[in-house]
Amino acid sequence: MKTYHKQFIIFLLIVLFTFSCSKNEENQVIPIIQNSNITFSNSPFDLQGTNAKFAKDIAYDNKSRTQFDIWLPNSSTPTGLVIYVHGGGFTSGDKDFVYTVQSGGAWDFPTDIRYFLQNKIAFATIRYTYLNNTGETEGVKKPMSDVRRALQYIRSRASDFNINKNKIVLAGNSAGASTSLWIAFNNDFADSQNSDLVLRESSRVKGVVARETQASYNIEDRWVNDVFIDYGVTWSQILSNETGNIQKIYGVSSNVQYESPSIDIYRAEIDMLSLMTSDDPEIWINNTLRDVVNPYSPYTSDIPSHHAFHARELKERADAVGVENVTFYGKNPILYSDPSNESWTQFCKRKINE
Repeated sequence: MKTYHKQFIIFLLIVLFTFSCSKNEENQVIPIIQNSNITFSNSPFDLQGTNAKFAKDIAYDNKSRTQFDIWLPNSSTPTGLVIYVHGGGFTSGDKDFVYTVQSGGAWDFPTDIRYFLQNKIAFATIRYTYLNNTGETEGVKKPMSDVRRALQYIRSRASDFNINKNKIVLAGNSAGASTSLWIAFNNDFADSQNSDLVLRESSRVKGVVARETQASYNIEDRWVNDVFIDYGVTWSQILSNETGNIQKIYGVSSNVQYESPSIDIYRAEIDMLSLMTSDDPEIWINNTLRDVVNPYSPYTSDIPSHHAFHARELKERADAVGVENVTFYGKNPILYSDPSNESWTQFCKRKINE
């Protein structure tokens, strides 16, 4: 082969490499994210003939609990996506929560996921880093930030998953619900200058589904003065029953540490009620699994964080600032039921198709 032929081939290879990469604002060459870790396998439940694929344990970060599973419908065009975030008080639970029927039959996830797939909507379920039972130093923003990154990661690989990155709904229960609200009510986390391409992606979504949610993690202010004001609950009552949980939430190891100015700032940063503004997405809220009782008389561990009045406060704030909402709360008695009677799956389909 003549020398000029070799030089021409080398030139072509350089051109091909250059155009297979994207460039950031400083003209640094950044490789396009490759479809390197999607291996399809059998769905954990019967898809009953629905034309879709399933992949599990896709890593969105390099931590031990930062993976997600995803069901992808067969579609010639990019689809919408529902991302589900499990609950468990940030110390338990897993992404396989949606593999089976939950809450005594009230939540039929296999049927719901099939519904999404049949309507050309993908579905992902994610896990995140737990809070340490002792010696936690970062608090709830640690797992919440994991979930936010999972959303941004999936967006960064939208073409690999055949996802329309502008048609995503966040959903979850308990800790997963409040995390979804926290992400949605914050300003966009996208950082266009970040060297990590994932973190350049938007964190804004089309809607949020929150089941058995908490209204705020500014517990001293919001739970005392808003959520449980009807019962005259005091901060000392909450502390006496939930000191361990309080310390984990804020990443402190003593009441002295809790009283520091930095925790005042932290509490404000995880107050979903105050973060909500008129430009935030529509929300679907349902706190109807537990009777409406005094949360601390007598104290039952799961009542305070799942009480109907969390949903009440979210609705009142949403109505006040102009955020559209579909809300249901209360059991024995039912306190409010949205006239639309829209289910969470119908809500997701409507928001994605808007």
